[in-house]
Amino acid sequence: MTIAGQIERLIESLGGASICDDCITDRLNLSVRSQANVVTRELGHREEYDRAKVSCGQCGALKTAIQIKA
Repeated sequence: MTIAGQIERLIESLGGASICDDCITDRLNLSVRSQANVVTRELGHREEYDRAKVSCGQCGALKTAIQIKA
């Protein structure tokens, strides 16, 4: 499965909880954060996702995070 596919599946598995690029990078053991950022920026343009500056549902930090719309 591609990195993009893994990220999309992870976001969907969280059931609407937000996740930041840093947490995605950690969860999927990606080599660099930019791998997650490229994918989440693209997903953020899709109707079924929200990408905004909010508290990450995983680490609690206020930063740009993505979530699937419930």
